[in-house]
Order: sequence, then structure tokens, then C-alpha cells
Amino acid sequence: MENILGTKLADRYLIEELVGVGGMCNVYRAFDAEALRTVAVKMLRDEYAADEEYLRRFRNESRAINALSHPNIVKIYDVVLDVPNPYLVMEYVSGITLKEYIEQKKPIPGKTAANIAGLVLTALQCAHENGIVHRDVKPQNIMVTEKGEVKVMDFGIARFAMSQSRTIDGNAIGSVHYISPEQALGGAVDQRTDIYSVGVILFEMLSGKLPFDGESPISVALQQVEQNPKALRSLNPNVPVGLEQITLHAMAKDPDSRYQNCGEMIADLRKWLADPKTTFPAYAAKAAKPVKKAGENHGIVPKKQGTMAPQKAAKSGKSSGKKKLRDRLTTPLSKLFAVTCGVVVASLLFVLVMFQVYQPFKSVEDITLPNLVGVDYTAASANGAYPGVKIKLESEDYNAEYEAGQIYRQSPNAGTSVKKGSTVQVWVSAGNKMVTIPTFTNQEATAVYAKLVSLGLKYSTTEIASDTITEGSVVRTSPEAGQSVAAGSTVVVYISVGSDKEKVQVPEVLGYPEESAVQLLRDAQFDVTVTYQLTDYQYDGLVMSQTPASPSMVPIGSKITLVVGTVDDANVEGETTVTLQTTPPDMPGTVNVTAVLNGTTVYSEMIEPRNTRLISIALKGSGTCMVDVLIDGVVYKSASVDFETGQYYWTADYSSAFGE
Repeated sequence: MENILGTKLADRYLIEELVGVGGMCNVYRAFDAEALRTVAVKMLRDEYAADEEYLRRFRNESRAINALSHPNIVKIYDVVLDVPNPYLVMEYVSGITLKEYIEQKKPIPGKTAANIAGLVLTALQCAHENGIVHRDVKPQNIMVTEKGEVKVMDFGIARFAMSQSRTIDGNAIGSVHYISPEQALGGAVDQRTDIYSVGVILFEMLSGKLPFDGESPISVALQQVEQNPKALRSLNPNVPVGLEQITLHAMAKDPDSRYQNCGEMIADLRKWLADPKTTFPAYAAKAAKPVKKAGENHGIVPKKQGTMAPQKAAKSGKSSGKKKLRDRLTTPLSKLFAVTCGVVVASLLFVLVMFQVYQPFKSVEDITLPNLVGVDYTAASANGAYPGVKIKLESEDYNAEYEAGQIYRQSPNAGTSVKKGSTVQVWVSAGNKMVTIPTFTNQEATAVYAKLVSLGLKYSTTEIASDTITEGSVVRTSPEAGQSVAAGSTVVVYISVGSDKEKVQVPEVLGYPEESAVQLLRDAQFDVTVTYQLTDYQYDGLVMSQTPASPSMVPIGSKITLVVGTVDDANVEGETTVTLQTTPPDMPGTVNVTAVLNGTTVYSEMIEPRNTRLISIALKGSGTCMVDVLIDGVVYKSASVDFETGQYYWTADYSSAFGE
């Protein structure tokens, strides 16, 4: 197999690192350039890519996981089979296998082991409810993440409950240390097989040792069938009695004596976790039941020895010896013959009953599956709509290509030949997921881009001039705010580049008499506003400040505010002070906080955000004004301040765009 590190599969998956080598596949960490996430790529190696059996198992794994959706099962994102080395694209799980975890932590404390087993069981319960038996549950196929999450993976030899096959070949038998007795014997398996494997895993976690071990796989498999496991508490006396009983009940040799489904075992684990002193005496009795060993001669009871008169003993000396030998030989054989005859008769009766009930040689009609894709689910599932086919709804999901209620996928596919009465799984569209466009006017552009992406929308940008929206902020969107669009749609964001009017330099009028200053500015086509401030006689009637200041370049017609000194109280409008308060951003180091009131910087201070609980800004003014609070020159929040009432409210909040 050639080195694929650094290559991009399907022009999408960039292979970054080989992270694992399994029995028939290599596993790589890769980056999905389309979905912008790290994924795992499981690729069939050269020596197996041309083998139909391994291809079948590979397809089976993709089919099995695709049918499941559970937080404790590794997700599958993509399946690519029509390439020389087929591969699955799966959820990337960062962590270690449960096998490695056991080796590092053994023996694992009871509560931790019970919780892990419970999470594995919830994943298997999901699989079982979907008709899937894993058949290869072992610690090597369970991941433990850095956050303590548990993920079940590798459904390569999973069997679908509806499958007609009841055989297990040598490759699909699973790992002998964890297989059930019925698996080892090559018999039919169901969900109780997976429960037995969880019991073995729980045994290993609690004791740090396997219940059965040997020099060869065959010897281990024989132990699974014939022997009881080692005494758990003899290996680790700290194991609580109740937890030992749960473990051994899951490992009962007879499937009928085990937990019958995952829910039963989960319930007992939860009961024990709630009270670790809880015990399950009924399970202890079943666990103590001996297992018949191979070669044992059960059912032969020694004949009670009596006494004999000496003369009779003498006469029968030789014949007595022969009789004893004959008895010893014939008694077991006669009993064995009787038992064998009974078994044969019972078997024949059973076979006859099964033939009568199931009529195995009765011909079942083959039908070709119709194409259900695009068909309304309600109509398709109506009685008589598709005779000979049972339709099962798997899930209802958003889908941009099909209208709500239409079937967008079926399994098996249309045209497949199946037996009459077979079940077809269907997936139904819930229609397009609709998203309502929020109001973004006057918000900083980069914060708007992030919000659109979080809503599942794409965006494009167009720059336009605006006399009212500051440069770099959003003027409007298309579609407009309040309209609903399908997820994945593109929203055009119009960004202000400032006014497109001709810009001129603001004249310097500081120290000018009021009348001269106003005339000069109006002649230059500026809109002039005058306010007054009490001052000494030497500044009476003179311009004390102007906003914007000279030599700023502003569009023709811009507003210029002059503050003129006066000694007359009647000219001065009442001013009040309002204090704005806001929390600082989560940023390291030191930042500059400024406040701009009606275009004039009225506050500036250096702060350390992580050592500052609140930013308090005292503002003085009159009427209603707009205030921008900036962090290092970038708008952090905007507020409308009513100096008459002393109230203010935030009109824009861009704080989410700040921080690490």
C-alpha cells in the first residue's frame, strides 16, 4: 500500500497521520476541507481490497454504523467503495482504547467500571433496537476519550437480525477471550452474545485479569464453553458482592440464564451505583450452578456394596468377579443407550413440528423492490399501496432536495430482488431547515460573518457607501432582516465604506467669535450646531471647541458642533452625568478603553481586563446621545444615553468577537 500521507482523497480529505493499524485496515487522521473538521479515515489495505469476503465485511460495517445514531457509537460521515482501496470517513475520537485504559489503571474501581459498562450497554442497546448484533465487543473496540467519553466502534462483523445467515466463519468469530459460548460453538447468536462480552470486559476491569486464558485460541474457546470463570473476588477482594453478581450473571453459559437485554443489565448497574451495598442473591445461585465438563461421566451411581456368606463367596468367587466386570461395563452403556434413544426421538419430534409450523420447503415468491424515493411516505405506507413490502421509517431529517414528507432514501435499493414480505427501510425528508435572518444593521462586519456561519448560512460581501453607517459596519443584508431562508443559503452582506460625498477639510475656528465661526463653516457647506458653556469673561462669545476638529477630512454637509463660551447662565442648557457600566472582554495583557460621545472622545483609560471587574464610564451631556465604547480602537458596545432621565440602553453588542 503506497504512502498516502499528505494526499487529499476525493479532493476533500487531507491525510495527516497514520494513527492505527488493524486486522485488515489502516486508520488515518485527516482533515475534512469541506466540513472543516478532523476526521478518521479507515482504509482497506491492498491485500484485502480485492477479497470479496473482506469487502463484504467492510460494507457491512458502513451499513451497520449508518443505521445507528448514538453519542456512544462512533459516527460515520462518508463511505467510498468505488476506489482501489475502499474507505470509511468516521468521527475522529482522540483518546485511548479501553484495553489500554485497563492496562494503565487496573484494577479499575467498581463505580468507574460500572459506569463504563453502562455506557457501552447503552450503545449496544441502540444497535440491538435497530436489529444489529455487534459480535466483536472487546476493549480494543471501545475508545475512552480525554473527556471520559466512551465510544463503541468496529462493527466489521456485526450481524443484522434480519439476516438469513446463522453461521460464523473463522474470520468472523470475534476475539476468543470475549466471545460467548454459543459463538465459540459456531451457533446462532443474538443480543445476549454482546451482553456476555460486556460481562467479560467488566470482569477484566474489576480484576485486571481475563476470566479465561490459554496457550492457544482453541484452548480459550473451550474454556468459554466448559469452565466457570475464576472467582472474581479471589482476584480482587475489594470488588463489591453485588457487582460481582451482576458480572457473573452477564457471563452465564446458558443465554437463557443471562440478562435477556441490555436494559435489564443497565437497570441493575444503576441500582448498584445508587447503593453499592445492594446484592442480587438470585444471580449468585445461578452463577454457582456447575458447568458440565467435557468427558465427565455423570449419571453413573456406584452400586451399594452388601455382605455375602463365606460359602457363597467361595462358590461364586470367579463368577462374581465376572459379574462385577459385566455390571461395570454394561450399566453405563445401557444408560447411555437409553439416553441416546430419548434424545433422538425428541429431536425427530422437534424437527417434525418445525416442518409443520415453518414449512421450510414451501416456495416464497421473489419480488423486485419498487423505487420509493420521491414518493410521499404517508401514501407509500398506506395499506395496499405496495403489496408484498413492509415499509419501516428509520428517521425524518431536513433535506434540501426533497419536499417535506417525501422519501429521500431507501434500503435495499430499488430493483433489488427480495422475498415477498421483506422490510424496506426508508428515510423521510422534513423539508428545508428554515433560518430567520436577524437584524445586523450597524454591527461590525466580522461579528456578523461569525453569526451567519453559526446559523448554518453562507455569506458574500458587497461594499457600498453610507452617510449614516460607520465604515466597516453592516448597512443591510439581502435577504433582509426578518425573512426566512433555507439552511445553506447565501446571504449578501452590504458593508459600509463611509460616505461617497466629496470630502473636505474642516476649517480651524477655535478662538473665533461665534458669528464669524458659524458663517465661515456654513459658507463651506457644513451643518453647524452651537452649544454654550459657562466661562470667564475673556472667552465670552468665543469658540472654545469644535467637533470634528481641524484638519479632519469629512464629507460636505457634515455636522460641526461648536462650544461657545458665555458668562450668561441663561444660554447654558442643563447638563447631567450618566455612568455607563459594562464587563470587560476576556483578554490578556493591557487594553485601551475609549468612549466616543457624538463623535468626540470623552473617555480614555488603560485597563487589564482580567483584573477588572467592571468598566465604569462617567459621561456628561444633555438630550439623547449615542455613545460608542471601543477596545483598542474597535467598537465593543454602543449605547443610547438619555441625559434627561439618566437612563441608557445598549443598542449593539460586539463583545462575543473579543477574547482569546
